[in-house]
Amino acid sequence: GGGDGSDGKRGFVFVKDFQAEEDGIAIAEARCLDAIRSALENLEDQLEFFHAIKSQQRAERDAAMVWLGQSRNILSRRLAEHQGKKYIVIEMA
Repeated sequence: GGGDGSDGKRGFVFVKDFQAEEDGIAIAEARCLDAIRSALENLEDQLEFFHAIKSQQRAERDAAMVWLGQSRNILSRRLAEHQGKKYIVIEMA
């Protein structure tokens, strides 16, 4: 709590003895700073999202590489089992 924004609530801090013009400037500046904070929070959310996507893509790529390696091993074994027999498919591989 305490009005510092850590409780999730946003607000303005008003200081006594401000003249009306200074008060308006302070409010405008506070709104501007609040908009900047919101933009930075949105940017942070987007960066976290892109990091999660990158991690997911890396995991998918790693899984695909494992699958490819296993497929190559299976193909190698199957080709070795044919012991030199000529098949069109084998020659194309």
